[in-house]
Amino acid sequence: MAQKTASQLKTTLEAITTFPYPIRFYTTKQKFPIYPYCEILKTQSQSTDENVTDITKTDAFSITLYVRYIRDFGTEEANQTAIEDTILTSLEGFDFGASKLFMETKRWNRQALQRPFGSTSTIVITITDRSSTSGSGVLGAEMSLTIGQGSTNTVLKVLSLKEDIGPAMTSHYDDTRKRFVDPDNFNEGEFTLEYENTSTIETEIDGYRDSGNTIACRLTKKNTNKDFNGVFGATSRTGQYDKIERAVTKIYLIPS
Repeated sequence: MAQKTASQLKTTLEAITTFPYPIRFYTTKQKFPIYPYCEILKTQSQSTDENVTDITKTDAFSITLYVRYIRDFGTEEANQTAIEDTILTSLEGFDFGASKLFMETKRWNRQALQRPFGSTSTIVITITDRSSTSGSGVLGAEMSLTIGQGSTNTVLKVLSLKEDIGPAMTSHYDDTRKRFVDPDNFNEGEFTLEYENTSTIETEIDGYRDSGNTIACRLTKKNTNKDFNGVFGATSRTGQYDKIERAVTKIYLIPS
């Protein structure tokens, strides 16, 4: 996770030209402020939470807008809301250095000022990133499945993956009741793939399944590619009122 600085955020916000009025931006607390102004502070340097398999890294910033009311309240509130929305939109497009989008929270909080009469708006930004502790492990966020390898193809972001490969095993026993394991039929590979479902993806996957044709695919794990030919099997879909619909599809590898 590449660390970002308050100065980088300041440069980004200073480039905005659509604020209702000019705003001064600082990366330090102001002793003798001139309103309106904005303080950008890094409230948490990069911190880590490490276990045997992965490292979770977090960064945090706060941006506080100070506004002195000199016009009617309705105008001041409308302008302040417009500034908050503009800053939030800019932050949503800012690259905070995470390798993937694991978690970014941005929350505004507004409080009244007594002296001078006005208010402050503070947005707290927290960024979460994850990586392999060993450096060799592969997170699900570092996997993707490319369907088709021609001029046009579809890339699925892997939400979860289960892979079965190798021979099945049967057992037999001798006269002393000792157990012996015997390799049985060999499975070239079977993927159980979970991904975000959309109407376009659903139509495409259903077409592959109904045709029964062998489809060229590429599974990418942390920049390592595995090309294979597969037949698409059954798909189960799960929808929930407050969550994006997900689908789980089985793909059976065909010997080359």
